[in-house]
Amino acid sequence: MSTGRIAEVIKRVESELAEFWSSPDESRAEPAPKTRASTMNFVAVGSRAEVERLREQAEELAETHAGRTLLITLDDRLDPLSVQGDWSATCRRAGEVPICYDRVELTFGVAAAERVASVVSALTISDVAVIVELAPGAPNVLGDALAPICDRLVFDSAETCIERIAEVARGARAPLADRAFVRTFSFRELVARFFDDMPEACRAIRRVEIARSAGSKPDPAALFLGWMGSRLGWKFESRGPAQGGAAGVVGRARGADGEPIEIALVDGPPADEQAWRRLDGVRLWTSLRGEPLALGCVRLDKAPATVRWTMEGARSAEHLHPLGYRDETWVLTKTIDSLEGDRLLRDAVLAAADWSAL
Repeated sequence: MSTGRIAEVIKRVESELAEFWSSPDESRAEPAPKTRASTMNFVAVGSRAEVERLREQAEELAETHAGRTLLITLDDRLDPLSVQGDWSATCRRAGEVPICYDRVELTFGVAAAERVASVVSALTISDVAVIVELAPGAPNVLGDALAPICDRLVFDSAETCIERIAEVARGARAPLADRAFVRTFSFRELVARFFDDMPEACRAIRRVEIARSAGSKPDPAALFLGWMGSRLGWKFESRGPAQGGAAGVVGRARGADGEPIEIALVDGPPADEQAWRRLDGVRLWTSLRGEPLALGCVRLDKAPATVRWTMEGARSAEHLHPLGYRDETWVLTKTIDSLEGDRLLRDAVLAAADWSAL
């Protein structure tokens, strides 16, 4: 590990990495060149307290998406103009060939943080994508500087408030990826399925009720509402606490046809198995050819990994659907696998921020 002025530390890191990659693999009877696994540059930005978790995440991610990882943080205890740098490399065998990838850790002083974009650009491998993940504790000065230079921007709206995500998104041209959006895919897919053969019922929605677990983390209903509103052309008009002592939020939107839409967000019990809040149910009231139609997609109380999907009124149906389980390594992998533009998520984030700002 070395600490000093930016140019000195970066030069040393580059020199030591170059020496490592140019030296042969000595573990074999006949030394052979190392082969670099260069699928991407993954830049994880977080607080000092998150560094150990980010290291563990990098190790797990490298099993399927090896490349160069940069862990970036800020430390106000350092000389403001200095940076602290360290690196490590791992090699594994693919048959007879040693496959290697590396990790660089950089801690910036407060003033040096202004140079983070140029430092990261100097240390990333050319010709492969630069994926930046902003962990919940990522210092704003680092996130704001790195968002414009990446090929994909990853965040987790279950941990980071949607207003902050929207702020960063407005300054980034890169596609967005959200861990929480991946986790709630099944809910969105099942709600969208209601309208597969009756799209006119989308335009007739007059009430939305979303149940979510209680807690201090960001509200998952905001992004779900943002997704619905941005797809259907809603304009959010009001938002406030539920009346009569009920726990939750009520509000109103205006549909694309100018008609009002009532919104109710209902608090349920905390979800014990995870730190973030979760969606517990979505209910919609609409009509089909003038007949009322109530739609529901709600977790079962005794089996919360399964939802009951129902139609009542103009049509009747009931099914049970497992939501499935994916660990966080799978969730992160899913957020970075597709590098094309994701306008749907960007629109959902900006609409969710509009709702949350009311």
